[in-house]
Amino acid sequence: MIKSTDVEIAKARRTCRYSKEAIPKGSVCMVVYDGPRDRSCYSKKIALDMIQLARKRLDVLEAELTQGP
Repeated sequence: MIKSTDVEIAKARRTCRYSKEAIPKGSVCMVVYDGPRDRSCYSKKIALDMIQLARKRLDVLEAELTQGP
């Protein structure tokens, strides 16, 4: 569930893993590190959508945990 993530400025052209759109050099993107030499890049728009969805899911988990005995 939790991986190492970072916000970076693309030093070279990258490709968004989700939308396959180009992330131009100099653009802000989110990078998820899947392993020591394996990373996935996401465009700023997709990253913001992912964060919003994660926030909603975490709110549901928190509500379920606080309702328990």
